[in-house]
Amino acid sequence: MVQILVAFAVGLLILTAAIHSLLGEKRLITPLMRERTGVLASAQGRFLLRLTWHLASVLWLALAVILLAAVWRPETVVRVALAATGGLFLISGLVDAVATRFRHIGWPFLTAIGVLTLTALAMLPAG
Repeated sequence: MVQILVAFAVGLLILTAAIHSLLGEKRLITPLMRERTGVLASAQGRFLLRLTWHLASVLWLALAVILLAAVWRPETVVRVALAATGGLFLISGLVDAVATRFRHIGWPFLTAIGVLTLTALAMLPAG
């Protein structure tokens, strides 16, 4: 029964992430990108808004993978959680760094979270 409940939750996470990214891009992000006032006056501000919007969806997909591991492969859940978290934060930090030419204050933190988490994964005992 637990596996069925988690499977439905995972399905909803995937559906929610897809709707969030696709409809959010069409109905919210794209219209906002036409604005050129306040934070949206800068290309960096527009990029960061789009990045964080879609990053939420990607993080939900990572959570779906972690939930699946927790139920179907509980012996791997720590490794899966560390790999998913570390990989996503490392990638998002590097994308942020390159896209903003290292001007956004968040990239070192995102990257460091990824590196620290992946280092912790590498230090886990085999098995």
